[in-house]
This record gives sequence, structure tokens and C-alpha cells, in this order.
Amino acid sequence: MQTPYSLYYLRIYLGMLVVIASFFEKAYAQSENEQITISPGESVQLNAFSEGTTYYVWLRNNEVIENATNSVYSVIKEGIYKAIAYNDYNCGSVLSNSIEVRYSKTSEKFTALHFCEKAKPTIMELDIGVNDLIWHSTKERNVSLPATTLLEDGKMYYASSLSSEVSYAVEVFMDACIDIAIQKEVDKVKVPYETIVNFTISVFNTTNIPAINVIVKEELPSGYIYQEHQSSAGIYKVAEGIWSIPKLASKAQENLKIKVKVANKGDYQNQVSLVYSEPEDFEIQNNVSTASVNPLGIIVHDIFTPNNDGMNDTFVIDSIDNYPENVLKIYNRYGTLVYHKKTYDNSWDGFINVNGMLNKSERLPPGVYFYNLDLGSDTEPITGWIFIGY
Repeated sequence: MQTPYSLYYLRIYLGMLVVIASFFEKAYAQSENEQITISPGESVQLNAFSEGTTYYVWLRNNEVIENATNSVYSVIKEGIYKAIAYNDYNCGSVLSNSIEVRYSKTSEKFTALHFCEKAKPTIMELDIGVNDLIWHSTKERNVSLPATTLLEDGKMYYASSLSSEVSYAVEVFMDACIDIAIQKEVDKVKVPYETIVNFTISVFNTTNIPAINVIVKEELPSGYIYQEHQSSAGIYKVAEGIWSIPKLASKAQENLKIKVKVANKGDYQNQVSLVYSEPEDFEIQNNVSTASVNPLGIIVHDIFTPNNDGMNDTFVIDSIDNYPENVLKIYNRYGTLVYHKKTYDNSWDGFINVNGMLNKSERLPPGVYFYNLDLGSDTEPITGWIFIGY
């Protein structure tokens, strides 16, 4: 019979053979199994050792492993392994000590996170949906990192969980700086009081990074009276002056159009600003835009009744005397000029004064007419409609 012998094992990790310091003399004296746990991707090489041995028989869970007769056996399955040594006379030894091999349930989960370097992100912002993590600087996870540690571009960070055997690896990239640009325009600048104008607010995502929960402050100043609005995305709350956009895709643009009436007094500078976004926008130079109307200080009264009753008998334009170079033209519904006056003085009572008209010097019939008022002060002509009634 063979003399007692020992069984030891080698661990192979990533192609390297590493001896685990576990050599058992007098294997028959061992009362308990030696138990080893390896991670998926690792393997274990068991080695039997006995002098004068010709061949070995390996057993897994007390069952003979076919064709396993060498002194070395590579484990590919979990189980309890033993060996018997045989000499030239087919005399077998006692069973060796046993080694139980287990594969751990642990695994490493890898992910990549993107940040903006200008935000100066720290370890605290490594959010992978797991709360009880300790972060480390090396894969061996033997050096923990303070929560205030600044993240570095292209670096791997490793975490271990306090409640499970799962480990984590995160690669950090500093390429997620978003830039949201704000622009505001108004369709008319120099207009009379009580004129309807339209403001257009545009929000541009200039980057390839989508944004969520974008909040834009668009509060009308006192110089404008709200009429209505339309938005291509999100919700605009007039009373709060807040435009909320749930999602702003990469390279996307959303618009908000607000129709207002120019008040007779007040603040006419209308400012819009970006107040919040996820991720945060650190390119603040294009986060504010303004547009304003320059009221001309006149009011066009669009209804008059030239019936000689002493009330509202002429077409009146308030403060027209402030523009002595003005020119007023009145057209009928066919586009025919029926009245023309330089330096208009609020005296027109509905009579035609244009040469070539068959009914010149007669009063126009009741109805809608159209005016073109050139104030002669480097402004666009003011146009609109008036109603003559009797």
C-alpha cells in the first residue's frame, strides 16, 4: 500500500500560475475539507504528491473521474476532489485529503459615466444605482477614496458593496459639458402704443448631449399686456413667467411665441434667461437674451364717426404733432388711395382728397379702410385698419 500523501492546489488567474500556500502533510490526519472559492474566469489546478506512484485516480464527489490519471488535475466544475495513488503493483493508497472547489457568486459590473469637468465632480457623484458602496482607486480595492475626491478623466474607479459580493468598476469621462443657448427676438421695434407685437424665444441645445428638466424664465415686464402664446414643447405658465421643457434632445431647438400688446407706459425691456437644466449648463455667456420695443408715443384711434355731432368726428392719432414730417395715406378695401396728407394734424373727417377720384370732395361711405402712416423719423411705416361709421 502506498504511504500517505498530501494534496495541494494552485490557482490560475488570468493565465498566470500562482501557488496558494496550502501544503498538507499527513493528509490522512485532516478531519475537515479544505475549501477554496474562486471567481468566474479563474481556474484551479490540483496536484497530488506521493513517492513511488505510477498513476493516480481522481475522484469528484466520490465518483471516479474518467481518464484523470496524472498527478495534476485542472478543475472545471465545482465539487469535492480527492485522489488515490497507485504503484507498479496496482496497490492503492488511502484517500488523500479532500479539497472542495466552489465558484463564487460574485461578479464585477462595469459601466461608464460622463461628467462635465467644469462641474468639478467628486466621488459622491458616482451614481450607479447602488447606495452602500465604498470606492477605491485600484482593482485590488485596498485603498478607499474620500467622498470629496475629484474625479479624473479616463480613470477607472472600483467599488465594493457592503451588502453583497458584487463589485463594480466605473470608467469616468469628462466629455459631458452641455451648452444651451437662449435667444429672444421681437417682430416690431418702433411701434405706437397699443400695438400688437410678437416675441419669439428660442432655446438651442448646441451639444450632442440631451438635456432634461430645462427651465427658462420669461416674465413679461410692465410695458406689455399678455394676449396669447404658443410653444413647440413644454408648458409656459404666464403668471409665473416660467417655461418648462421636460426634454431637450441633442442639437434640438424649441420655440415659445408670445403675443402682447404694447402698454402706454412701463418697462419695455424683455429679458429671458436659462435658470436650470440637467446636466447643468456652465457656458453661461449665452444663457440670457433681451429684446425690447421702442414705443413711438402715439396711439391710433381706429374708429371715428364723422356725423358732425361734435364727438369723435375726425380720425385722431395721439401725439402726432411730435412727428411734423409725418405722411398719412388711407386706402379703401380695393387698395385704392382715397386720402393723402403730409403733416397730418388730426383733421380728417372722412372726405376724399385724391385727384382722379370721381367722387373727390365727397365723404367716404361707412366701412373698413386701411392706413399707412410714415412718421418720417427713421421708422418703418405704421399700418393698420380703421372703421368709419355714421
